[in-house]
Amino acid sequence: MINRYLALLTGLMVSSITFAEHHKENQMLAPVASEGQVIVMYEVPCSNMEAGLATLKTLIAYEAEASPIAYSSSPVIISSGVMGAVDLHLSEASMEKAIAWQESDAKWKDLQAKSIEACSINVEDIKATVLVAQ
Repeated sequence: MINRYLALLTGLMVSSITFAEHHKENQMLAPVASEGQVIVMYEVPCSNMEAGLATLKTLIAYEAEASPIAYSSSPVIISSGVMGAVDLHLSEASMEKAIAWQESDAKWKDLQAKSIEACSINVEDIKATVLVAQ
């Protein structure tokens, strides 16, 4: 009787542990980009990181809402005094369309100007690195 009880108890414990670990499968991350997609990293020196990030987040939220071109953007802190964004575009052609939309959209340009002003820089101070996923 004791052996049956111990076997049952052991079985229940193993089952509980197994089921408790089920959520770990969902912790896998997808690749950052698929082949041919374009990742752009913008580095922005910023003297006021709090204000710079706030204005950048407003700009990114506007892009997500208003852009007719599908792309995603995330604000990032790169190092002390340097913030920026990482964008993901479906292709080089899609990136070029997104840039053309930005250049033609008055509200986008105004929000960019506020972000640049918050950081006390010029647009020429922004460094962009373009990467094509393989």
